[in-house]
Amino acid sequence: MKKGITAFALMISLSASAQDAVKSLSIEAFGAQNTVGVNYDTRLKGNDGFGYRIGVGYGYGKNNSQTTNGIGFPLEVNYLLGKKKSKLELGFGASVGYYHVEESGTIWDLTTNEIYDYESKENKFGYFFFGDIGYRYQPTHGMVFRVGVSPSFNFDDSHSIYKAAFFPYISFGFTI
Repeated sequence: MKKGITAFALMISLSASAQDAVKSLSIEAFGAQNTVGVNYDTRLKGNDGFGYRIGVGYGYGKNNSQTTNGIGFPLEVNYLLGKKKSKLELGFGASVGYYHVEESGTIWDLTTNEIYDYESKENKFGYFFFGDIGYRYQPTHGMVFRVGVSPSFNFDDSHSIYKAAFFPYISFGFTI
């Protein structure tokens, strides 16, 4: 927890010291947010190159036997290629959050040769890693637009949150 707070404070101080850096606030659908969320993004200098994004969002997902919903906080380091308003966006980050997971199904017990129904519900801390590969329209003043795909993965441990391998994203916002 202390490391997370220290990293957040470092990012805010870097943002404050970068006077000419372009900053934006946006609403995102899908991608690292899973469903919908709000992001703050800033360059370290100017309107291209390295930057970072911090967000908060609500996520919902359902597969064959599992339903997951909760609140997540994506943190991303990204790079923008392009000197004008149209840019290639490349990013990598992690989304951590608190989720409610419901799972149900049937299990075949080989020792007794019987089928059992099971159901579990739990609230848990979870994470997944993601990337961003996409197009970003980002002027120094005005509307910001992002669209692309967000591949994701995890380490398949007890805190992993499962989501689609390639999830599209779209985002609208403005520079601040």
